[in-house]
Amino acid sequence: MFFRIVIVLLLCPLGALAQTAQPDPSAMPAHDVHQDLIIAADPYISASRYKGTFGKKSPYDAGIAAIDVYFRNDNDKPIRLNLDTIELIISIPGEDRQRLGPLAAEDVADRALLKADANPSPRRPFPFPSPSLNTGKSKAWQEMVTSLRAVALGTDVLPPRATTHGFLFFDMNHNFDALRQSHLYIPDLAFMTDKKALFFFEIDLAAAPFR
Repeated sequence: MFFRIVIVLLLCPLGALAQTAQPDPSAMPAHDVHQDLIIAADPYISASRYKGTFGKKSPYDAGIAAIDVYFRNDNDKPIRLNLDTIELIISIPGEDRQRLGPLAAEDVADRALLKADANPSPRRPFPFPSPSLNTGKSKAWQEMVTSLRAVALGTDVLPPRATTHGFLFFDMNHNFDALRQSHLYIPDLAFMTDKKALFFFEIDLAAAPFR
């Protein structure tokens, strides 16, 4: 009996590790790779998936797309990423190409907690996003910002021989289908040791499974 208990205790951590293991970015359908860096994107599109990750109040309710972005740095040197230059490029046939910048957690919370269900605004055409809304700093707002920051891509350093991931948020004005005609553009990366720049990355989201 003693040995059975020991075996169970040893196997439990292994099982937990298997459940929380990160996916391999190179095996994800929507990815780009060069210079021993792999960047993959997993866009969220279904309401149920948003609810499972973000809870009752989620970016989905405000028409905001969440894209889980993975970086696998197979180099022996760290890489610095400029988060401010990342763009979502939307190329809808018959319309001008649009470029969206990622939203901060505070902007996402502003939009998601806006009480406009009784008098909804008409769908806006591209481009967007609209200006941030001042909803105050309620407890619900603070809690949502905290939870979003916990999962957002918040680091600009990609450690060597490591995988990093986090969410980027883009205001799609509920037009989530436009993600199928979009690219995630990441242009500004450089090795930290010698400042050598990497070529830009462009991930075609049309290849993603869209769950």
